[in-house]
Amino acid sequence: MPYEYQHLVYRAMARAATHPDEHLAEGQHSVSAAELVRHVDVPEIESLRSSTKRIKYLRPCSRGRLIRAITLPPFRDDLGHKGWFNRISRAQPHVVRHLHLKIAGWPNWSRPMRIAFLSDFHTGSHSGDIARLTAIVAEASRLVPDVVLFGGDCVNMQPFGGGRVPPNTIAAILSRLEAPLGRFAVLGNHDYNYGERAVADALERHNITVVRYERLTVQFENHFVDIVGIPDAHIARSEAYALLAKLSPDRPTIVLAHDPVWFAHVPLGPHLTLAGHTHGGQIRFPGIGVIRNASKAPLRWSHGLSHEKGRYLYVTSGLGTSGVPLRWGVPPEFAVLDVTG
Repeated sequence: MPYEYQHLVYRAMARAATHPDEHLAEGQHSVSAAELVRHVDVPEIESLRSSTKRIKYLRPCSRGRLIRAITLPPFRDDLGHKGWFNRISRAQPHVVRHLHLKIAGWPNWSRPMRIAFLSDFHTGSHSGDIARLTAIVAEASRLVPDVVLFGGDCVNMQPFGGGRVPPNTIAAILSRLEAPLGRFAVLGNHDYNYGERAVADALERHNITVVRYERLTVQFENHFVDIVGIPDAHIARSEAYALLAKLSPDRPTIVLAHDPVWFAHVPLGPHLTLAGHTHGGQIRFPGIGVIRNASKAPLRWSHGLSHEKGRYLYVTSGLGTSGVPLRWGVPPEFAVLDVTG
């Protein structure tokens, strides 16, 4: 069955179990979930491709609910077993991106403030991910960051392939990355799909501060830097707009946003936005580049450093994968940023 139709059947299967009378269609095509599961067959779905009728007869499904229905959290596999997917889900070697930024309006410290930025772990999306994440955290620790920032999407919500590592196991590994100014995290859309409270509680139990639509402050060499947290790629809340609108034009700020789309709302000032979510596009076609980034952000904000109107944005390609455990032309990474004024 073509991929674009699979989600219709999966949704019907998931909803039929708990909401058999829910109607998934509109108008003359209305049908309950249970009825669709009983009567759907592949040839009938295939025939829709040549039909003049568009697939809009089905109401848009809630992707988060569908994924949750398939993956069935809470997860309990501390080792992230992949079964027969083990052979086809090995991670590519990661790279470490070192950036040296001199931002007008930031303090001119005796040495730059070092930020370790890791995001989009999707721990369990690849075989051997527990050992892999442990090694990455150890590598980042050896770089001696002053502050550690996590950009969200800790858990693996790929529909298939196992690797169901619980948030507590992931948080325990991340907590080994220590920094004198602290560790801060925002949640990503996959964390919300799994369960916001479960992921946040796991991080906070391991002394990782979860920043939810708020501003916190750290002090480095007698100067203050604000950290603003904007979680979840798929929810645009009024708190986020209000928080960004209040950023001071004179105060150095790190905007830790899961999705780079929020960079469009960062006002002028000495502000550094760090984001993930896009995986750098995850697939970069030779001669074409990235064609989608899973965000409403423009493609130029899919990966790497952007400097626009005095503001800085760095988008990491992250460490894991979503959808399928495949990258092409966009290796996994974490970033180390040395920032000064």
